[in-house]
Amino acid sequence: MSKKILQHKSNTVNLLFKGIDAPREGEFQARELIAEVIAFIKRYAFLSDSSALATALWIFHTWCYEYFERSPLLLINAPERACGKTQLLKLIKLLAFAPLETANISTASLFRIINEHRPTLLIDEADTFMKGKDEMAGIINNGYEKGGYVLRMESDAKSGEQICCAFQVFGPKALAGIALERHLPSATMSRGIQVPMKRKTKDDTVQRLRSMDKEEVAYLRSGILRFIRDNALKFESTTIMLPEQLGDREQDCWEPLLTIAHLLGHEWGEKATAAALLISAETEPPKSSSNQLLEDIREVLQDYQGMYIASAQLLELLHNHLDMDWCRYNHGQPLSARQLAKFLAPYEIKPKTVRVGPSNTPKGYEMRHFFQAFERYLPVLLTQDEMEETPIASSFPPARPENEYQQIFSADGDESNERLKPSIVASEDPFAIPKLMTKQNTPQTGKPPIPNF
Repeated sequence: MSKKILQHKSNTVNLLFKGIDAPREGEFQARELIAEVIAFIKRYAFLSDSSALATALWIFHTWCYEYFERSPLLLINAPERACGKTQLLKLIKLLAFAPLETANISTASLFRIINEHRPTLLIDEADTFMKGKDEMAGIINNGYEKGGYVLRMESDAKSGEQICCAFQVFGPKALAGIALERHLPSATMSRGIQVPMKRKTKDDTVQRLRSMDKEEVAYLRSGILRFIRDNALKFESTTIMLPEQLGDREQDCWEPLLTIAHLLGHEWGEKATAAALLISAETEPPKSSSNQLLEDIREVLQDYQGMYIASAQLLELLHNHLDMDWCRYNHGQPLSARQLAKFLAPYEIKPKTVRVGPSNTPKGYEMRHFFQAFERYLPVLLTQDEMEETPIASSFPPARPENEYQQIFSADGDESNERLKPSIVASEDPFAIPKLMTKQNTPQTGKPPIPNF
C-alpha cells in the first residue's frame, strides 16, 4: 500500500472530534451565563432578543439533548441573501457540542457519523442542499425523536453476508437557508424552532467574527459544561407547564429549551416562554381557507346565544365584517351558502333544517358542532386576566456591565481575572473550535457520560 494511501486512511473523521472541554470552576451563576451567551451572539449577529434567547438555549441543549425525548431542529430562516444566517451558524459552531459542518456530506456518511460520534450537525444552504434528497430528509426527520434510526443493509466483516443494521440518528441539527418553508417538507419544518433573520440596515451594527476572542469562547463553553454538570440529574426529573397557546408539536419542540431555561432561573423561564410565543406567532404558516373561515366564524359568533343558527344569518355576519374579506371572496362576490358548507364539511359541520323560531325552519347549523370544531382545530383564546399574566419578552442585557464583561477577556486585564480563563490551543483559523469534547466512547444506548470532571 502506498504512503499516500496510508496518509489518507489515517485522516479519519475522529480528528474532527479531538480535545476535551473542562467545566468552569469556582463561583458560578447560571443566570449570568445565559445572559453572556446571548450578548456574545448579538455582538456578531443581527437578530431579535427572542431569537437570540432561543438560539442560546438550543446551544445549551446540544450538550444535554440525550436527557430529553426530542431534539428540535434549529431552522435559521432568511427571506433573502446577506441576512446573517451563515454568520449565526458559525457562532453556533463555536459554542455547540461537537459541531460538524455538512456542506458536502453524502447520505451514507451522514447516518454513520451520527451513529458513531453523536455530533451537532450544521447544514448551511439547506434550501439547495436538501433539494431532491428525500433520503436525507428522512434521516433528519427520524433524528428528531429519541430512538430514531434508519435501516441499511451492510456486509458482515467475517462472512461477507448482507445483514440489516439499525443506525441511530437522534441528535441536534441546525439548518440555515433562504425561505425554508418553500424548500423543506412540512414534516421537517414542524420538527423545528425557527429563527427568523433580517438584513441589517446601515444603522444596525455587528462586529466581524475575525475580531472574536477565542478565550471568551472557551470561557463560555466551560460555563455551559459546568451548567450541564451541575444539572445532569435534573433534566429528566424537572416538569414544567408548557404554554397552551402552542400546538402539540410546538410544545414538543420547545419543551427541552423551556426546561433548560427553567433550570437557569425563574426569570429566564418566563422570558423563554414569551420568546416561544413570539417566535411561534411570527413564524406561523399561512392558514388554509377553511381554517381561516372557522376562526372567523368563532369571532363573529362570540355573542351569539342560540342553539342553532341559520346559514343566511351566519353568512350575513361574515359578510358584514369587512376586515374578513368574505364579502368579496368569490371573484368579488360574497361567500355563498354552498361554499360555506363545502369549507365546513371536513370539520363535520353540516347544514340541515333547523328551527330558529315558531314557524321559521331554514337551513342552518347546530352551534354545538361549531364549539367542538373550535376546541379541536383552533388555538385556545385567552381571557383578559390570562393575557395580563402572559409574560412579555424584554431585552436581555449582559449580566455584567459591558466594560466589566469585556475586561474579563481583555489581554491587558487584571491578573485576578486570569483564573477565569481556561487555557486553549492556539490556531490560525479564526473559526477553529478552541476545545471539543469527544463522544468516541459514548455507548450507543443510555445517557452520555459526563466527561472528565
